[in-house]
Amino acid sequence: MKTASQKADVVRSTLQRARGCGRLQMGARGLEVLYQQGCLKLRLPRVVAGAPPEAVVINSSGGVTGGDRLALEVGLGAGSALSVASQTAERIYRATDGTAEIANRLEVGRDARLDWLPQETILFDGAALSRRLEVNMAENARLLAVETLVFGRAAMGERVQRLHLRDHWRVRRGGRLIWADSLRLDRPSTPERAGLCGVNALSTLLMVTPDVEAYLSPVRAILAKTEAVEAAASAWDGKLIVRLLSADAQKLRNALVPLLIELRGLALPRVWML
Repeated sequence: MKTASQKADVVRSTLQRARGCGRLQMGARGLEVLYQQGCLKLRLPRVVAGAPPEAVVINSSGGVTGGDRLALEVGLGAGSALSVASQTAERIYRATDGTAEIANRLEVGRDARLDWLPQETILFDGAALSRRLEVNMAENARLLAVETLVFGRAAMGERVQRLHLRDHWRVRRGGRLIWADSLRLDRPSTPERAGLCGVNALSTLLMVTPDVEAYLSPVRAILAKTEAVEAAASAWDGKLIVRLLSADAQKLRNALVPLLIELRGLALPRVWML
């Protein structure tokens, strides 16, 4: 007769794990490569005249949990442009075994422009996630990237007490590392909340472009009008960094949207408004 521990090992070994990968390559004349496998899907909706092409990333598994693996590569050739958004917020569910891994790799060629605009990543109690964003861009390319973490759904009364998170950014311009950012959160089961001293939502926004310092004053003007959000912005060496923290994920989103519109000079992809 099997022990309880042995039975648990059997259950873990038979759990289905999600696997998904995709590759998208854009050139100055449009789409060159579109590859998708497993639960990761890519869609290119129609856009209004004058707007850059858009790609929407879809995780058809409905969420991510321990042992799942997702990988996406996006490449922009010289003179091309693309906005990449997720269909909805990504959900990282409680992990019964292992750690979920998400790897995103972006290549931005000469005179190319990439807007990396995924919606929120929601971390549930007991989630285990290792995520990596790697960007290689040409000296005169333009990048706008944002990532938002939400610790549980406040409207559902959720409390994140156990969490394992590794979130890494690495951005290289002209082969030189210009931005390295790593966030590590570990919280065992305790009466206290995981997260950042009561902060339920955190956004990091990065813009890299030769004239980025000109955007600093408009960004700070927008931040000065935000409510229930702590935020700060800095610009140097061709990059602009904005951090936003809030106990209310919706108020953080409300503050983030006008920032992205200001920096893009365009409305957000329609999936952001659904």
